[in-house]
Parts: sequence; C-alpha cells; structure tokens
Amino acid sequence: MKTGSRWLVVVAAALVAVLAVSACGKSKKKSAAAGNTVSVTISESGKTAKYAMPATIRGGLTTLRVTNKGKAPHQAQLVKVDGHSPQEVFKIVAANNPKIPDWLRAEGGVGPTPPGKAGEATLNLDPGKYVVFDPPSGPGGGGPPGYLTFTVTAGAPGSLPSTPSTVTANEVGKDKFRWDLSGAALKPGVQNVTFVSKGKTALHLLGAFRVTGNPSKAAILKALSTNGKPPKFVDQSSFSESAVIDGGKSQTLQFALKSPGTWVLFCPISDRDGGKPHFKEGLLKTVTVK
Repeated sequence: MKTGSRWLVVVAAALVAVLAVSACGKSKKKSAAAGNTVSVTISESGKTAKYAMPATIRGGLTTLRVTNKGKAPHQAQLVKVDGHSPQEVFKIVAANNPKIPDWLRAEGGVGPTPPGKAGEATLNLDPGKYVVFDPPSGPGGGGPPGYLTFTVTAGAPGSLPSTPSTVTANEVGKDKFRWDLSGAALKPGVQNVTFVSKGKTALHLLGAFRVTGNPSKAAILKALSTNGKPPKFVDQSSFSESAVIDGGKSQTLQFALKSPGTWVLFCPISDRDGGKPHFKEGLLKTVTVK
C-alpha cells in the first residue's frame, strides 16, 4: 500500500500548507444522508496521532467526522482486520509494493486533515473488527503509526449523499484502469466529491498534484517512478489525497485543489498481488481546473 516513489512523500510533507488555506474555503453542501454519524478526534502523544472515538459503532451508512487537534496533519484511514492485529497491518502498509492479503480490507476514511481543521466522509461500513490509523508514509506519519481499534455492528446500508462531482477509478481490463470523471468539473478549493473504486483485486487512492508548464505524460510517469527530489514542474505545495479504499466500494470526501491550473490525478497503489502501481496501468490523467 506504499508508493514506490519517495519524492511523493516529500510533496506530501507540504500538504499542511495547502489544506490550512483551502480548508477555510467553502464547498457545496451534500444532500442530507440518512444513517449514523461518528465523531473522531485526533490529538497527539509526542508526534504520534492519538484517536478518540466510541469503541463500538453501528455500521451501514455512516458519516465520519474527523477533527484534528494535533500540531501536524493526520489521517483517519479505516481498515477491516477480522482476526488480525494492527501490527500485522502496519508491516504490510510499510512494505514497498507488498502483496496484500484478502483479510486486510481498505474501507476508506478521511485523508490528511491539517491542524485545527476537520474533515468528513460518508461511506458504508460492514460489521467487523476495524483499525483507524495514520499511515506512516503520510505527512503526519513520521513516527510509529497512531491507531485505535474499534468494532462495527450491523447497520442499514444506504445510498451515499449526492455530490457535484464523481471520480471513478474504473477497471477496463486485466491490469488496466482509467479515471472517469462525471458531473461538474473539478474546481479550485475544497469540494465534495464521490470517489468510486472498481476492480475485484484492486485498492485505490485518489491523489492529485498541480504541474506548471506543459510536461508530457512520459515526463510525469518518469517523475512518479523516480526517487529523489520532485522535478521543477511539480508544484510541491499542491499535493492532495484521499484515504485508500477497496475495489467495489465508494465514499464521499472533501477534496482540496488549491488553485486553478493543470492537475494530475493518479493512484500509486498496486493490486493485491503486487505488480505495477496503478499510475502505470492507466490511472494517470491531467485535468484543467478553473
């Protein structure tokens, strides 16, 4: 579940500056959804995220509201881990291009949230044992991952609230994917987006960064595949990302694109059997944000 390009971590480290500004903007409200609401508060123990939420929640259609009271950005990534420990999860997450076992289910969540800000996502949760954690490769994950275990009981699934835009990581063949965008065009600022993840053995993340000039697709692919400093055409203050979610699932999220320009949508995750990151299998697309 870790990207093969080290410079993406460098880019992600600048995320706090982006979100601290863009989170102050307004996004169109989603239509009200039924279901339950779960509040998650993140504080810190040293530099490690510390989570506070109920030990047991009702599943089905759930709105997750995350408030970051720490001094660094932190995520609330949800994984379903019936019969397995958080330490087993972290070993897999920290590996470079690992094979991901069937027992580890990526359930989505809320991506990096800046200090003093809040993020929200709506998703459907199945019953089981879960871990919420701060991925170690993210901008808030410099030390040991902060985490909390909790239980989800059976609840009524439902339709996600409508959002102006939908971004789909679509499977179009064996080891072939494509970004499909529908609804309103993506705009500068924070916006409510529905993220749809497809593929029987796939996991996906919606990542984005702004580029300057007119880099070719080949140049962007090379940059994503190379360790070291990002190339000059990458706006290092622009990186934005969602939580990771299994194929066959979807969620709403608040997605921040800080300014107009040319943006690259990409997914750095590989399939469960390993192999190439998805940006090498079709999940690489430039879009104009205006």
